[in-house]
Order: sequence, then structure tokens, then C-alpha cells
Amino acid sequence: MTRAAKKELKNIIHEMSAKGYRRGYDWKGYEVYEPVYAKPMYIGGPLVIFVKGNKVWLAPHDEGEEYIHYSILKADEEERRAAGQT
Repeated sequence: MTRAAKKELKNIIHEMSAKGYRRGYDWKGYEVYEPVYAKPMYIGGPLVIFVKGNKVWLAPHDEGEEYIHYSILKADEEERRAAGQT
């Protein structure tokens, strides 16, 4: 991630009143970041931030939802692999 992108990501996280962010799985050529809150937040659709080069943006609802489904499958796959159930 470029320095400019990191600064923009931090600005978005601050504007969202999140305490930080965590790296998600890369998806369709994007680095993906998810806001982290101090307590559970129920705010509507999934909030996912995409980064590619210097461009940083909040994913539209449909892409955010598509990414969340992908990340759930990816996490399940990693759990099975770790358990030796490939």
C-alpha cells in the first residue's frame, strides 16, 4: 500500500469512528480492509474498504456483500486446511 493510500485509509477509518482496521483477504486485485469497532456495530450493509494503488474507496453495498461471502468461504477453507481436512 502506498503512503498516500495508507493516509486515506486512516482518514476513512477515522470518519467511520472505528478504532482501527484489519486486513482482509485480497479480492479481485484489491487489498481489502475492514473497520474494527470497540463494540459491535449494527449499521446496515457490510463496510469494506478497497485499496488499489493510490485509490482508496468504501465498497458499494453489492460489492461489500459479495466480498463478505467470499471471505467467509475463504476462512472456512483455511480452517479445514489447518484441521487437515483439505
